[in-house]
Amino acid sequence: MHRPAMYKTILVPFDGSALSGRAVPVAVALARRCGARLILALVHDPSAYIPFVPGEVAIPVYDAELVSEHRKQDQAALDAALAELATQGISATGVLLEGTIVEALVEYAQSAGVDLTVMTSHGRRGFARLRLGSVATAYLTRATAPVYLVRGSGSDATPELPVGTLLCTLDGSPFAEAILPHARVFAEAAGLTMGLFSVAVPHAMPMAPFGAEALLADDSAMVLEEAGRREYLTRIASECPPGTTVHSVTDMSAARAIIDEATRTAAGALAMATHGRGGLKRMVLGSVIDEVIRHTHTPVLVYRPS
Repeated sequence: MHRPAMYKTILVPFDGSALSGRAVPVAVALARRCGARLILALVHDPSAYIPFVPGEVAIPVYDAELVSEHRKQDQAALDAALAELATQGISATGVLLEGTIVEALVEYAQSAGVDLTVMTSHGRRGFARLRLGSVATAYLTRATAPVYLVRGSGSDATPELPVGTLLCTLDGSPFAEAILPHARVFAEAAGLTMGLFSVAVPHAMPMAPFGAEALLADDSAMVLEEAGRREYLTRIASECPPGTTVHSVTDMSAARAIIDEATRTAAGALAMATHGRGGLKRMVLGSVIDEVIRHTHTPVLVYRPS
């Protein structure tokens, strides 16, 4: 079997907050295991604090002194984070970017050849710049390399590398399968085994003359579909590292089934393709994957196929 290439450059979007810092230990551990270059990126975005002059039409006022002061504060926060890492014997590079956050991060990640971005999701109460629904979601839809989302809340413990199984969700489409090469790399880098998981969702059928739809399960059809999915997962598993497990279920909610499976198996992390179009209707950002990210306590490896 072809050995996947390990990470060479890992990016951590950082804003100086404790919550954004939760992604750093995970990125450090991965960088150490792979011998990868670690980069902390902080975006200085003047538009976030430029004041407006009130009136019939609010007019933004550029205050050079204010912008300079905030830039100094951002640089100081970045320098402090790098200094803290240095005291632990960790070598990292810091970069202060200029512009709107998502655009600056995406552009830099592409120009620097970043192989993996590690960032915090579910940020709230002070983590406004990297919260799901704004920066994290926007970055996911534009990043050309995988993104590993570390849980930003729900535990006071310092995040560490996941242990156990990397649970890869598949739906039978080539789009969803695009996560597999990246899952193999991450699993090897983190020391995880792989598990393949699929959800069969009963289809809604029109119920005339009631003018509504109802979910009807044809038992024989469901048995055939489940058998087909097991056969499909087994075939895919044969192309994955030894020890890869397979499992499929039938559930009215794909997101709920994925979250339940991650909990049942104590999965170390989930791996999913995102921003699906044409054939991946059930796993698009804003539906299944968005719901999974918002409700699971399990970190998620996300990849957006080109």
